[in-house]
Amino acid sequence: MMVFAIALLAITAPAMAAEKVILISPLPFGVDVYLKMTRLGTLAAAHDIGAAVNIFESSDPETRAENIRAALNYGATIIVAPGPEFIDIVPDFAEDNPKVKFLMVEDCPTTLGPNVYCIQLRVYEAGFLAGVEAGLTTTSGKVGTIAPIDYPAAHRFIDTYSDGARYVRADTAIHPTLWIGGDNPWSDPLRAQSQAAAMLGDGVDRILATVASGNPAIFKLVANTPGALATGLDINECPDAPGHVLDSVVRHIDLVITRAIAGIAAGTQPSTISYGLKDGAVNLTGLEAGAEQSQCVVAGKPDVLSKVAAVRDKIVSGEIVIKDPAGIIQ
Repeated sequence: MMVFAIALLAITAPAMAAEKVILISPLPFGVDVYLKMTRLGTLAAAHDIGAAVNIFESSDPETRAENIRAALNYGATIIVAPGPEFIDIVPDFAEDNPKVKFLMVEDCPTTLGPNVYCIQLRVYEAGFLAGVEAGLTTTSGKVGTIAPIDYPAAHRFIDTYSDGARYVRADTAIHPTLWIGGDNPWSDPLRAQSQAAAMLGDGVDRILATVASGNPAIFKLVANTPGALATGLDINECPDAPGHVLDSVVRHIDLVITRAIAGIAAGTQPSTISYGLKDGAVNLTGLEAGAEQSQCVVAGKPDVLSKVAAVRDKIVSGEIVIKDPAGIIQ
């Protein structure tokens, strides 16, 4: 059988390195900033603990499974498998290879084997703040989300974005979520553009864009619609369309992966753990240091930011409790 493992990058520590870490991407890296952050976090962790490291790129279910086999043959001691695509794949491999540690990111099986670790981000806390911004700034009173596929974790953005908007403006109209779907829901600019056109045509003037490589296409349509603004995801996407991106929901996934790999190597990592606003793992670009240089529209709205910061502080203190719409994090 042909092996589909593609070693994009191989950095080898000294020959006697105690750990061998391999990141297996669920899809091609392309311009997907989330996947790029998983790579950065893995490389940083390997450097910190003196481990050998390889990165294998997948493209479909067959290559994902083949890449796990290749990683095991390579002698991996820690395999990083981010994304919902691995939920049904990792458990069997983990059971058959009890000495290998598997790290899953955000999308994890309901039951974890003793050698499977799960890190979750309470991104719904930042999603709520993004909704607060939308509610405070919308002119039409209509907001909506464009998302890749309908699965539980997607609602961590969709539901809380709507809740946040209505928290500050009860009469906010929530447009039904528009999905990308298809074979490449995180990388289909044409579909993203058509969904943005449909949503904007319905009078929505605040859009949460959560479709990775498709986000620039959404920003392009928003830029051509007077009064409309989008919110980006994962990193500061405001420079992609200055003057047309209100803010970005940021996930510091690289930092939590680095922390988790170090914990696994040291034997101190809990089987499951979550990080949120309080830990600095998620945030809005507008609330981070240096926001004035972010090119986000909200950076020029200090009155809005002060109100959003006040809500953030209430979430961090526990005065406002945002529940996980996916029903996973308690």
